[in-house]
Amino acid sequence: MSNPEKVVLILVGLVGSGKSAFATALESHFPRQWRRCNQDDLGNRAQVEILAKNSLRKGLSVCIDRTNIDERSVSQRAHWIRLAHEFPGTRVWVIFFDTPYEVCALRLQRRTSHPTIHSPEMGLSVLSRFARDLTVPSVNEGFHCVVSLKPVDTKVEYSDSDIVTILDRVRSSEAVMQSRPRPMRTSWAERRRQSRGGPTRDIKTQSSYLSRAWQQGTVFPTQNTSSSIQPATEVDGDIGVQAGHTHGEVSPLLTDLLGVD
Repeated sequence: MSNPEKVVLILVGLVGSGKSAFATALESHFPRQWRRCNQDDLGNRAQVEILAKNSLRKGLSVCIDRTNIDERSVSQRAHWIRLAHEFPGTRVWVIFFDTPYEVCALRLQRRTSHPTIHSPEMGLSVLSRFARDLTVPSVNEGFHCVVSLKPVDTKVEYSDSDIVTILDRVRSSEAVMQSRPRPMRTSWAERRRQSRGGPTRDIKTQSSYLSRAWQQGTVFPTQNTSSSIQPATEVDGDIGVQAGHTHGEVSPLLTDLLGVD
């Protein structure tokens, strides 16, 4: 696969939406072109940034494999746009894994290991919080293109031809965008309001429903619902825990500290 230009490919999606399966296959099949930058493996966002910059300096494209749930300037999608601008000519692509909340929840129930999520209960708590904060990415944020993948478009294991097909779809989307007038940039608050009125509202409804179902023992019937999942705190840039909190409480710091896939 040819890689004539450098790309910062930002993956966006809920926990369990399928981002890391794609990112892992992308790097595995095309290691001379792509580098996967995964926050759960690296430990914190600063390390993701270091790897991304070093890779771009070597002429590689990078795949930012974390939830990237919104466009906040401090740590989410806008941060990676700014990073790309440090390397002139770098394209900024987004793949949004548009996986329904309930599908993500079922995947988390079946997970046996994860670098930062250690039980189905913790996974659902994190999923619920991230679903509330998720905003659907838009080219108005400054991306060259945005492509959405439904579960039918994704796989547990990707062949090299599967990866090429998806990347070709992204390139085609970029070509279409380049042929159109650039949309006017709208404020973060306005885009968030529009997103809240659309797909995110459905996600939020699903989030409340599944959270209640879990608390009643209907989502994870084999788990002890009285067990506590403690919220995360920052300890040297990683995830620590505080005692005395219930499983339903997840610190806002998770938004920035977890890059969960």
